[in-house]
Amino acid sequence: MSFSVKVTPTENGAVITVNGYDISITVKPAEAAVTPLPTPAPRITVDDVKSKLAEHLGELTISEEIEGIVVRPVGYLGREKFTSIARIVRELRGSYISAGKESRFAIPWE
Repeated sequence: MSFSVKVTPTENGAVITVNGYDISITVKPAEAAVTPLPTPAPRITVDDVKSKLAEHLGELTISEEIEGIVVRPVGYLGREKFTSIARIVRELRGSYISAGKESRFAIPWE
């Protein structure tokens, strides 16, 4: 099978003729899609964490550290309190770090 192909440039593209059939191609600049930048989430503060953990404040110390906002139990929390605090910390994108006496909850800055 043999094809006859002819390309004829035009002002804004070309006409391609294949076996007597014309294919017209128009070239134009692509429209730049304007995608708005996502708004960064506001940085969490110690006051935000304290308000979320208000019912447990007497049993915790909350401070700003290099790894983010760190929540440390003052003493033994028990299962129910620990679970409640862990759930709130996870909602704030944080996690529990098990490290013996240095165990803590950490909520990253971002």
